[in-house]
Amino acid sequence: MKRYGICALLMVLAISGLFAQSDLQPIANIKLQKTEPITLKQLKLRVDAYQKELGRIMTLDERKKVLDVIINERLVVQAAEKDGIKIPDSEVNQSFAQIISQQVGKNMTEIEFAQMVKERSGLSLDEYMRANNGMNVADYKNFLRSQLVAQRYVISKKQAEIQNAPAPSDADIRAYYDLNKQSFVQPDIAKLFLVVAPKGDNPAAAEAKLRELQKQLKDKPDSAGEIKIRSQAPNSGYKSMNMFLQKNPNAAKQFGIPMEALLKIFTLQIGEVSDVTETADDYQCFVVQEKFPAKILELSDVAKPGTTVTVYEYIRGNMISQAQSKAVSEALLQIINELKKPENYQILKSDAELDKVLSW
Repeated sequence: MKRYGICALLMVLAISGLFAQSDLQPIANIKLQKTEPITLKQLKLRVDAYQKELGRIMTLDERKKVLDVIINERLVVQAAEKDGIKIPDSEVNQSFAQIISQQVGKNMTEIEFAQMVKERSGLSLDEYMRANNGMNVADYKNFLRSQLVAQRYVISKKQAEIQNAPAPSDADIRAYYDLNKQSFVQPDIAKLFLVVAPKGDNPAAAEAKLRELQKQLKDKPDSAGEIKIRSQAPNSGYKSMNMFLQKNPNAAKQFGIPMEALLKIFTLQIGEVSDVTETADDYQCFVVQEKFPAKILELSDVAKPGTTVTVYEYIRGNMISQAQSKAVSEALLQIINELKKPENYQILKSDAELDKVLSW
C-alpha cells in the first residue's frame, strides 16, 4: 500500500513536470536583433489577460491572433533595442502608478495601492493583479515596458507623420459638442480641504493633533491655507490636501465610504467643518470650501472645477489626441509590415500542430 502511494505521488510529479515542460515549449522565434523564443506559457499569460477583459474563453482563431500580436510586439521591441531605445525601471514604475491612479481616481503610489487592496479585499497586489488582469505585477510591468518601448520607437521613426495629424476645425468641435451634449453633465460637486493625521506609532498623539487642527478650522475656516503650508514641514504629524468630491456612487466607491456618508457631506454648508473620523490608519476631518451645482456644461464653461480648461478646449485637446493616436496606429502598422519578413521571425509549429497546442 505504501509502495503504491509513493508510485502514485511520483506519477503526479512526473505529469506536472510534463505540463511545465509543455508550457515552456517555444512556439515561435523572433530573430531580428537576437533569437528570442515565444513560449506557450507566455502566450497563455496574454490570452488569460484578454479573456478576463472579455469575460469569456477565446476561440482558436482569436488565440492565433494573440500570438500574432505578440510576434508583432517583439519585432518592434527588437527593432527599438537595435536603435538603442531603452525604458528605465523608473519610467515603467511611474507609468504603472499613473494607471492605478486613474483606476482609483486619485494620485496613488504602488505601495499605497497595495495597502488599499489588502484592506479592501485581503489580497496581495500580485493576487489582485492576477485576478483582474491575468498577470502578476512583474508580468504586467514587462508588458507595460514593451508598450512604452514600441511607442517610443514608432514616434522616433514616424515623428513627422504623427505631428502633422490634422487639428480639428471650430466647426468639428462644435458639431462634436452638439452630438454629445448629454455627456457634458456636471454632477453636484463639493470642494473639500482634507486634513489627515496618520496614527503611526502614537495614535493618541495623532488624534490630539487632528482635533487641534479641527478646532482651528472651526474657529477660522479660512486658515486652511496656513494649515496646508505647515503640513509640508518635516515631522508636521499630518497631511492636507484640496479635493473635489462628486455626488455619485462612483465617488463613494473611490473614497471607500458608504453612499449615505457621501450624501451627508453634501448637507454641510460652505465653511462648515466635519466631525473627526477614525480609519484603520489615521484620523481625518475636512472643511467644505465650495459647492458646484449639477448642470449641463456649455462650451465656455470650465470642464472641471479647480482647472481653467474650458469644455471647448477639452474637446479640442481630445480630438487632437485621437488624431495623433490614429496616426501612431497607422505608423505602427507600417513599421510592422516593414519588419514582418520571413527572415525576422518563424512559427515553429505546422498548422495542425499549432491548432493542437493552442487548444488547451
